[in-house]
Amino acid sequence: MPVQTIAITMGEPTGIGPEVIVRALDATRELPDLKLLVIGNKNIITQTAAGLGIALPGSVTISEPEPRPATAPEPVQYILTAVKLAMAKKVSAVVTGPVSKEIINKAGYPFEGHTELLARQTNSRKTVMLFSVAERSPDSHRGVKNLKVALATRHLAYKKVPLNLSADNILTTITLTADGLKEYFGLYAPRIAVCGLNPHAGEGGLLGREEKEFIIPAVERAKKDGILAFGPWPADSVFHRALNGEFDAVVALYHDQGIIPVKTVSFYEAVQVTLGLPFIRTSVAHGTAFDIAGKGTANPSSMIEAVKLAAEMANRKRGLF
Repeated sequence: MPVQTIAITMGEPTGIGPEVIVRALDATRELPDLKLLVIGNKNIITQTAAGLGIALPGSVTISEPEPRPATAPEPVQYILTAVKLAMAKKVSAVVTGPVSKEIINKAGYPFEGHTELLARQTNSRKTVMLFSVAERSPDSHRGVKNLKVALATRHLAYKKVPLNLSADNILTTITLTADGLKEYFGLYAPRIAVCGLNPHAGEGGLLGREEKEFIIPAVERAKKDGILAFGPWPADSVFHRALNGEFDAVVALYHDQGIIPVKTVSFYEAVQVTLGLPFIRTSVAHGTAFDIAGKGTANPSSMIEAVKLAAEMANRKRGLF
């Protein structure tokens, strides 16, 4: 089996990124046919490893980023370098560490988030954030090991959500989610539930008309395209149904509607996947956690699962299982 290389971007140097990466390198050292390339500050990574008493695996390489553009803050340079490698097919996947939008923007670099930057750098017209609870986790809620949630909108003020939803937008989210589940997770006929926007999915229009105006039309169009789409279902019950195996994924219409159930079920081990890019990208589902950075107490589970999932997705894409 050919060896594959996965790039890991260090994220914000003063956050917990270096620590969770070092611990993930240690935890995944036995994964077969895998090399890890950390793109970041070599001194920080080696000093972090020494402070934790961890010997870095011989299969790990630490690379300083290319200064493109020179005005970009270091965390952005890490990302841009990883994109270049992925687009040149020199790495099989990219795993990203946590960054601070506030710090990057204060440095004068406009930054909405990883997903937006990756989409812009790769000319990807539409991308979808999919959150996956690790299927191998023994700590999953009530033993359930499968919850996948896609977002139709991302980091928006709540009042802007209805203005950024349309039948086309929701249909694209459903379609990319279905395609991603087939390509990367081996689900050949994925069942996708779609949330309503309003309480009780609008109560037939009594509590809002968004369901009738663009959510139901999107679901019906998805069905005509051969996708097993269902809904809109009330958000207060649909995740319970998904956890019990009725659906393979849920499309949530805004950030907190989807992320709250994911982090309630598996706060530490959830992984973010970006669908719609020309390469595989996974990420931790947490932030920089400045309050505990450097204390040696950060939980590395999300980074470990992000690396493992990236490797599994790359193997599945190569048809190895």
